Amino acid sequence: MTLKQRNKGDRIYQADVSDCAACPLKSQCTGAQCRYVSRHAHEEAFERMLAHPQMRANRRSIVEHPFGNLKQWLFGNGHFLLRQLEGAKAEMALAVNAYNLERAISVLGARQLMALMG
Repeated sequence: MTLKQRNKGDRIYQADVSDCAACPLKSQCTGAQCRYVSRHAHEEAFERMLAHPQMRANRRSIVEHPFGNLKQWLFGNGHFLLRQLEGAKAEMALAVNAYNLERAISVLGARQLMALMG
């Protein structure tokens, strides 16, 4: 099948008309001249996620808790204050650094962290 078009995150593939015309199952498959199949742009990632449920559990425990804390602790209402992609990236980078520093202080203590920093 060849890629025919992209539409809002979906990819639409089209079979060759000659392949469909020669197929004995064409009447069960489609009423059109050829078959069209749409797939989400990230379908392979979805399939990997479903094939390995442990990966989803690991992500939930590793990534989602800190991100939820960042949204609530730093952003308050869950929205970025700066607009455009560059501003949002800068704001997120500062928020992540602040979160990591706060975690390091809670694990090591402020004195030990300062001693390690030089």
